Amino acid sequence: MPAYERNQDAQFYINMGDLVDNGQDHYQWSAWFGAIEKMASTIPIAPIPGNHETYNRDWKVRFPEAYVHYFSLPDNGLKKYKNQFYTFDYGDIHFICLDTQFTEMEQFQPSLEADEVAWLTDDAAKTDKKWKIIIMHKDPLQYAFNPAVRSGDRQNGFSAEGETFMPIFDQIGVDVVLSAHLHTYRNRGHIRQFKRDPAGPLYILTGVAGNVRYPSLWATHPLDEYVPPQPETDNYMVMEATKNKLTFQCFLPDGTLLDTASVEK
Repeated sequence: MPAYERNQDAQFYINMGDLVDNGQDHYQWSAWFGAIEKMASTIPIAPIPGNHETYNRDWKVRFPEAYVHYFSLPDNGLKKYKNQFYTFDYGDIHFICLDTQFTEMEQFQPSLEADEVAWLTDDAAKTDKKWKIIIMHKDPLQYAFNPAVRSGDRQNGFSAEGETFMPIFDQIGVDVVLSAHLHTYRNRGHIRQFKRDPAGPLYILTGVAGNVRYPSLWATHPLDEYVPPQPETDNYMVMEATKNKLTFQCFLPDGTLLDTASVEK
């Protein structure tokens, strides 16, 4: 793993969901655990569930049994949602790791969204850490298709998850929101009340890792501040924390720096 080889001083590793393509495929899980074995034996791994963890081998949605049993994650205080969402602290940073699979879980956990929102606001009120960072799989923004690649009436805007969570992030004083799902890296800068605002959280859509890519699929969103050269290849992100600054850098596997973003307070 080039990212780990170049960052031997990393304290932990976050996987942004869709760890495997099919959540019920034992071979894929074995391959994933095999790929991270060297790193996992040295540093902790903080995963979050993606929509692909909910698929069975017939590509039908099921409860993500493999995901919730493969990991032992911090207790969220809600037994019915064990290992689905949780928090952890690193120094003066409070990481809040969400489960955004509300659509997929509707038939299994119809109150997941309401329960998680209540848990999130309660948890944020209790922490005394200086920084709050959200980790979520589905992206708060919605991207239109690039008409040169795919037709459709999908418009740039905000996703259902964004409409639910972004006002809450504003309310509870989140500093950074990291998301995934769209297989592309985008730095959207600071957003508050659905508009560009330096007082809002920094929103970064983390990028591509693995062989499932959507080359040039997404149009540029009006809130994008940086878009990697297209068609996009694998990339990874590193966070460095100091007392008054969080810095995020996106790299290609060969170490080429693509983008830098930071938050200070």
